[in-house]
Amino acid sequence: MKIILLDTETTGMAEKDRICQLSFLVLDEDGKIEEIHDDLCKPPLAISYEAMAIHHITPEMIEDKPACIHTKAYKRLLELNHPSNLIVIQNAAFDLSMLSKEGFTSQMSLIDTFRILRAYYPQEGSFSLQYKRYQWGLYKEEEAIARKHGITINAHDALGDVIVLKHLFERLCEEHSMPKMILLCCEPIILSHIPYGKHKGKKFTDIARTERQDLQYMLNTNNIDEDVKASILNALEATKQEAIITISFGKYAGKTPQEILEIDKNYLLWMLNKMDNLNAELKEAIEKVLG
Repeated sequence: MKIILLDTETTGMAEKDRICQLSFLVLDEDGKIEEIHDDLCKPPLAISYEAMAIHHITPEMIEDKPACIHTKAYKRLLELNHPSNLIVIQNAAFDLSMLSKEGFTSQMSLIDTFRILRAYYPQEGSFSLQYKRYQWGLYKEEEAIARKHGITINAHDALGDVIVLKHLFERLCEEHSMPKMILLCCEPIILSHIPYGKHKGKKFTDIARTERQDLQYMLNTNNIDEDVKASILNALEATKQEAIITISFGKYAGKTPQEILEIDKNYLLWMLNKMDNLNAELKEAIEKVLG
């Protein structure tokens, strides 16, 4: 088995954007570096200024570079793309979506370190690569590897990030088995704590018991990832029998259907008859108190 630790830099973060740097390490099963690949490439659209401000790749640096699919790095990645190998990426959904635009579909097992961090360390601050670099002291090991392989480590440079990723991956492997992490990344992960938003750091189940409408609102937001979606649905179902259903909007926000029934039955009737977007759980609770 070969272990491929990969990162890309891109022209931006939108659907249209493309790769302008592809970097990865190839490790043996003992974690020893066997190959280093790092290629700039010329994408079919300009690099945004926002992206340049992060990775510092300018138009002049890629002017004479080949397209991504013609780089040595991409061709070697195709050769390594086999089910017997493992690919390790921080926030794999992004990089794999960018690679798919170049015609690459991974056949390898996957460990997404971002998802592993959210699952196993939900209350340890940010899950970003650079945050963990300093929080866990990973930077202390960089000088030796940089000197040995002639690498310059810069934040938000794909090769520099891959070196950080190597140390992060080693740290995770010290505390969790590789097969378990691979298995965890094969399907949506049920998270214990909400990773962002106004309830960040709180348990999904706690919010599901008292402020269910907020979780249901999150379900309808754009770009919700599969882990968060699965965690919300799991929490809503697990707490369904004990949950306090309240109205989250209008003049009776925060009140239960039973409380509203006692002061304004017509408001509940209006909600049932006029609100097409009423969620099923609230509708059921209203119908129950109305008899």
